[in-house]
Amino acid sequence: MSMICALCVVRHPMLRLSYIANAFVALALLSFHYAYLELLLALMIALHLWQTFKQNNWTMLSISFAAALVFTICFAAHLLLAIPSHWVVLATLILASSGYFFEDEQVVAYNLNKVSPDEPLVSSPLSELPDRAKLRQAYYDWRQGGEHDGALVIIRLEGFAAVNQHIGRDFGDLLLAQSASRAKQLLAIEDVIKISAQQKLAHLGGLNFAFICSLDDQKHLHEKLISQILGATLKPFNVANCTVEVTARASYVNCDEQGSGFDSLISYGYLALDSQPTKQVIAFHQQMMVEQLEQQARLKELANINFSSELELYFQPVIRNHDEDIEFLELLLRWQHPKQGILSASRFIEDIRIAGLAYPLAKFVIERAAELVMALRMEGIKMPLSINVFGSEMLNEEFIIFIDQVFLEHQLLPGDLIIECPLEVFMNLDEQGKAMVARLNSKGVKMCVDGLGDSPVWLAKLPNLAVEYVKVSPSLTADFSQQGHIRSLIAGMVEMHNQQNSKVICEGVETKEQLSFVNNLNAFAAQGYYFSHPLSSVGMISWLKQWQIEHS
Repeated sequence: MSMICALCVVRHPMLRLSYIANAFVALALLSFHYAYLELLLALMIALHLWQTFKQNNWTMLSISFAAALVFTICFAAHLLLAIPSHWVVLATLILASSGYFFEDEQVVAYNLNKVSPDEPLVSSPLSELPDRAKLRQAYYDWRQGGEHDGALVIIRLEGFAAVNQHIGRDFGDLLLAQSASRAKQLLAIEDVIKISAQQKLAHLGGLNFAFICSLDDQKHLHEKLISQILGATLKPFNVANCTVEVTARASYVNCDEQGSGFDSLISYGYLALDSQPTKQVIAFHQQMMVEQLEQQARLKELANINFSSELELYFQPVIRNHDEDIEFLELLLRWQHPKQGILSASRFIEDIRIAGLAYPLAKFVIERAAELVMALRMEGIKMPLSINVFGSEMLNEEFIIFIDQVFLEHQLLPGDLIIECPLEVFMNLDEQGKAMVARLNSKGVKMCVDGLGDSPVWLAKLPNLAVEYVKVSPSLTADFSQQGHIRSLIAGMVEMHNQQNSKVICEGVETKEQLSFVNNLNAFAAQGYYFSHPLSSVGMISWLKQWQIEHS
């Protein structure tokens, strides 16, 4: 009966199963008095202790430990003093009482799961924060009080998709509330504009928060507060017995910006965050509006772009250091823009993604590369070509099938094509992605990691990148004379990949001194303006023949 009462309270399925198992074994022991049932009951109590420990509820855990202690004492007395074996069942009664203390996060999560998705959560952790309308009213009240210098700051939290996926959206909301609470504590100063009662932080919806900071006394106070908030956010959170880390980004807009209505300021803040997604703190400036208009114009043009007539492939050689011969030619995408001239891929690749053209563009470039390989072979020139794939569009079954078709139709040989991908694509590969890369390798497509050094990297993952080539970013070799402390780091990375049989290529070589530096690093090859600027693929065959004549 005690166990039945506990089951009425406990909602966790594994704990309910544990209570049932303990009750069943205890009743069997009372009925049959078999010796092995005592040992089975000991195992059931131990399993219950393990389940209780996972709930992070110290009251339940303490009572469960007390039950285990009572069982140990009674069992020892049974063996040594020959008391009846049924006395050990007292432990299960104590164990059942622990179920009455099942509460806190577990019950909250259960109740939240029962709420209809269309029903508003009155007790949402963020419901006490002012909304956008209250922040707007506070802004206009502050501005009407006289001329003030100030800044609107928007804080955007990131990393919650993984949190919601792994521990549930309800705990994600609790984590969001904890993050907001940390920010609120740092805003408890006079120069931050009060919105309502004691609230100075507004929730704009989703993962976005905002506050208004007066700069009359301290011109850089908003930057100081942003730094403190971002630092506090980076500290780990303990939610649902898990240690979770989230990140944050911030933008700020001077309240005297052109068109300084509140809604305009909010849109400027969002624009700053969206225009530079890799930066942690972004200050809005009017050039961002110009860039946004240019992007919108490019997107309209991309909607009707003809790849064959408007896009062209340029090439640039990769030169081996040991014999100064060509290892392969990298194909570089260029857009013959009708108004802005020739645009490099870096200028419009994000627009390509937004327009949903990343995969069709990758197919176009690969087909053009295959045609160039065939044209070179007809001239008696065997030269591998590399193409750049800027995202994860290659990591799917359709892309692998397409590669098969290209190799078959154009009679390509293993090693004719090299696919270069940004480092972050390789750093975030899941098991399916790794399998796709392995399949590309098995089909004779060599892989190249591009941009080592452009972004933070986990050095522990570098040795696991089983690729043919690794390209070191120009930023690591640009000013080598002033980077003595970096020289040893670069040399270490080069040696690491040499040990993994990956060929290291240093990009951005523009001078003889840089080439000498690259050679001293024991890098396999180099690439840059020192050898050749990017040239149109229309003249590729002529250029290669001239190169062979000059270097024969």
